[in-house]
Parts: sequence; structure tokens; C-alpha cells
Amino acid sequence: MIKRSIFTCLTLFSLFCLWMPFPVAAEETKTVDAAATPSSHSQIKIDPVDRELVFHMPLLSPERIFKEKPSRLEIFQQNQSPLKDRKILLLIHGGGGEYQSMFRWDGALAFFDQDPEFIKKFKVFLLRYDTADSLTDEIEQAKVLIPELAKGAGRPITILALSMGGNVVQGALADPSVDAFVERAICMGTPFHGSPLFSSDWYQYSLLKHKFGPMTRMFDAIDYRLYFSRHKNYQADLKWDNLDGGIPSIGAFKGLTPLGPKGNLEPANDSSNVLRKINESGPNKSKIVAYAGYLLNAEVITMTKKRRLESYLLAPYRFFTIRMPAQLGREQPALKVLNTKIGKVKAADESGLSTRKFALNDGITPVASALFLPPQVVRDYPILKEDDLLSLRPHLDVRLGRVFRNIDHVTFVDGSPPHRGSQFLKDELHPEDGSHTIFDWMLDEIMEREQGYRKDDELTKT
Repeated sequence: MIKRSIFTCLTLFSLFCLWMPFPVAAEETKTVDAAATPSSHSQIKIDPVDRELVFHMPLLSPERIFKEKPSRLEIFQQNQSPLKDRKILLLIHGGGGEYQSMFRWDGALAFFDQDPEFIKKFKVFLLRYDTADSLTDEIEQAKVLIPELAKGAGRPITILALSMGGNVVQGALADPSVDAFVERAICMGTPFHGSPLFSSDWYQYSLLKHKFGPMTRMFDAIDYRLYFSRHKNYQADLKWDNLDGGIPSIGAFKGLTPLGPKGNLEPANDSSNVLRKINESGPNKSKIVAYAGYLLNAEVITMTKKRRLESYLLAPYRFFTIRMPAQLGREQPALKVLNTKIGKVKAADESGLSTRKFALNDGITPVASALFLPPQVVRDYPILKEDDLLSLRPHLDVRLGRVFRNIDHVTFVDGSPPHRGSQFLKDELHPEDGSHTIFDWMLDEIMEREQGYRKDDELTKT
């Protein structure tokens, strides 16, 4: 049991590394004190007499690793080249990205910069914000920053956002005075409706109902509480918004062990008021391109007797190839573990607590949330298996929705599918668009090019 405790603690430590990585040591990289960096509000300036629009704000290079928490939203430019007649592409990172090289956009930018047409069409800016801060505070600052940047360029901007960076965009676009300054927002893995992972009582209730022993459930519950004791804002802001009525009303519950799963599961307490308020206000979803991904999980996606037997037989293999690497701090195996647990969270339906509608998720965000589906669609068309995806296509109300098979939450920014999977990904909602690498999908979306115009063997690999 002591070994089990160590392993489960390391599992949550790996999730901690995903959302709030430790800063790199100063002797390895050039460390920049964020507190010494001027605020973005004083930096969104251009030379008023320069017809090519030269922006005066700090550069961001791969050598600059930030150690201090940002006190406010900060904006950087990739280089000092003048804007001329180009458009602005603003990159907004996800959780923990503020402490990583290029806010974790280095791989994607290296790929984009290989395309001469991209360089001719866009000038890149990068936003840094405190992902441990209140989402509401970050949104309010973004409502000031986005219009300032667009006014400086004299035209609406395009946004590429990862994970909760998309939630910042979501909240900003809910304000009509900001909406006019955004042309498009490509949001990847964004929990627009939140995630059951962050609904504490709901998630712990699902642990209680797992077919594990009481000691295993206790250690999982302890790990969960320890991690989120440092990240209360995720549980406050990114819980499921419950506009679909999926959170069950259970009341007080408690496991057999003193430190095991326990809580008081009520929809009013376990849903996100922040996301609910934003989504009820009716943000302009016609400007949002929503990317969703999901990991394959045979136990949840295909609950047949044959697959259950297969699951039991392969349990030792999965322990050594997935569970142990996750417990040793590797991101993608950790997301695989979380994928399974999120998939087992049960939602309320007309007959009671029975529906597992989160089986398709990327380890953090369910597909229904990443696609920003209308609440009634989430209720009426639960995504229980892969075959259910095509039924969603007529019901999307975003500008465009794409779903990629067998990728996790970090594939969008790292470009690598888990477990050495194929780099060539097909959009399950639009299979006619062909198979491409995730960076190719992103680049063509930014450039507004027709997907599928090139053959797979013409793709550029980095």
C-alpha cells in the first residue's frame, strides 16, 4: 500500500507537470523576471508616422524562460518586423504555458515559419497570463488588450488558443464591444462547457463507484485533493457548466475509509458559475473554430463482453506501459489514465444516474465541451461511442468543428500523438478533408486554405 500511495501521488504530480510545470533552472536558460517586464497596456503602441506599423513591445525568443508569475496580461511579438499589410495572429497558451519556452508554441511556430505564405500574411504576437488566477480576472483584462491590439493594427485579429486560453477568448467574445475586433478564434481542446475532472464532488463520486478496492479509491481521492489544493481556480472556474443538466443530485456521500471519496454532490455546488454565465449570455460562436480530440479507450468506447475480457487480459501490459510511466511523471501516459477516469464519470439522464457520456475525451476535455456543443445537443445526443460523432455534424453552431481520433490534450501544441501513433490525423466529422499532421491542420485553418488539397506524402515534417 505504501508503494501504491507513492505511485498514485506521482500520477497527480504528472498532472501537475502538465498544468503548472516547474521553471527551468537559471543556469540552463536565460531567466526573465516577469515583474520587471512592463505591462502590455503600455506596450501596445505603434510608430504613428511609420506607414508600415512598427510595434514597440518586447520580443520573445526561445531562450526567455519566465520564473515569476505575471501580474497582469502581457503581450510579446515574435520579431520586430513591421506589420505592413499583414494580419495579426495572437497565440494564447493553456495552463502552465506561461513558464515554458515560447509559452509552448515553439514547435508550432517553427512549423508555420517554414511556409513563406504564412510569413507574408501574418505577424505573430504571444499573450502571457497567469493560469492560476481567476478566469474572470483574465477575461476582463483580455477585453481591454484584444481591442487595443486590433486598433493598433487597424483590422480585426486572428487568435489561436490552447485549452483554457480558449476560455479567455470565450469570455472576451461574450462582450459585443470586443467581438468586433476578432476575425476568427481557433480554439483547441478548450473546455467551453468545463470538464467533470474539475467538478470535485462529481469526480470523487465517480471514484467511489469505480470497481476498485476501498484503499485504492482512498489513495486516488487523496491525490486528487492534494493536487487541487494548489489549483483551486480550476475547480472554481472550469467545472462543468451543467447547462445540459448532466450533474446528478446525490447529496452527501462517503466511502468506507476515512480519507476516501466523500462530498456533497449537488448541481448548484458542483457546476461552474463562470462558464454558465458566459454561455448563457450567448457568445458569438460563429467566429470560433473548435478542435477536439479523444484517446482510444476500449473499456469505455466499446463495452462488449469481448472487449471487457480483452481489457482484463491486457491489464498487466497497460500497467507497465501506461500506468507506471504516468506515475513517473510522463504527460501523455498521465492523460491516458485521466482519460479512463473521466470516461467513467456518470451523468444524469431521464432514467437517473446511468449515462457515461464523457468516454471521448483528450485526458482533460470531453469532445462535447471542446466542440462547444449547444446544451440541448449535449443532452439529446450523448457521445457514448465513436459511431455517435457523425450525428453531431448537423447540430454544430460554431464556425467549424473538427474531431481528431487518438490524440491527447498536448498533441495540439506538441504535434505528437501518444504512444507513437500516426502523425496523419483525419477529422472524424469531415473525413473528406483527408489526413494531415496536426500542425498542417492548424496552419491551413489559419491561412483559410482548403483542407485536403495536398497528398499525405507532400506534408512537411519537423
